[in-house]
Formats: sequence, structure tokens, C-alpha cells
Amino acid sequence: MLVALERQARDIVMVAAKAEQTATKHSFNLYRQFRDRVSEFETFGILIENRLRNLETGRDERLDEQFDALNILISKSVIRASTKFFLALSKSPALPLGSREVFLQELRSLHEARNKLSEPRYEHLLDEETQRNLRVAENILTEVIERAPSLLDFSKRETA
Repeated sequence: MLVALERQARDIVMVAAKAEQTATKHSFNLYRQFRDRVSEFETFGILIENRLRNLETGRDERLDEQFDALNILISKSVIRASTKFFLALSKSPALPLGSREVFLQELRSLHEARNKLSEPRYEHLLDEETQRNLRVAENILTEVIERAPSLLDFSKRETA
């Protein structure tokens, strides 16, 4: 199962790179594909983590480390892609249709990434660049939201 998760991780990293390249084109399509694949990875990861916890032979440190490394790889990809995507959007005078949903999802994702990466088991795998990118992504997202406060008005719904 970890091999399949690793394949998913490689695919996510490739889609993230493409999404980062198209961020300046004001399109959410590749970025949404990227986020969908990350969501699939996270769901599959939950199943694997439960299996790792319930191995008949007990915990396997090597498998746990491999699982943790894949989680960090994806978290770093999410943070890096989000940073580039938000930076491109922060420079845009107008935000594309669908921004509200994306921003709400990204706020949750960044919060979850920060919580996950602050877990003691990940500390030794987390580098300064990733911590800096997370802060930058949060700052940029805050700036974009401040420029467009109606994005977070839950009482209104976007119409096509």
C-alpha cells in the first residue's frame, strides 16, 4: 500500500509543478486537479495509517518513517504550490470566478498543514524553507482575502 501511496505522491508532485506554472494564467483548473489528488492521497493515507497502527506484528518503524516522509513530501508540495498560486492571485486586479470556494478550502488546508507539520513526529523532517513557505502562503492568502472581503461572506452564494 505504501508503494501505491508513493506513486500517488510522485503524481501529485508533477501536477503541482504544472499548477505552479499556470498560476499566472488565472485558472483554477490545474490547481483544483492538484488539490483533488492531494485529497485522494490524504484519504488513502488515513487507511494506510490505520493499517500501520494495527499490524499483527506490531509497529514497524521503517514503514512509519516511509509513511511520514511521504506525508511531508506532499505537505511541502501543497505549501509550495499554494504559495505560488496565491502570489499570482495577489498580483491580479480581479479574481476569477470560483475564488470564494478555493480560498475557503485553502484556508482550511493551510491550517491543517500547519497542525500536521507541528506534530512532534514530523519535526525532524521539516526544514526552514517549508516553515517559511507556510508563513508566506498564509500572509499572501490573508492579503488576497483582505482585498476581497466579500469572498468570505457566507450568507451570499456565487452565481454563474
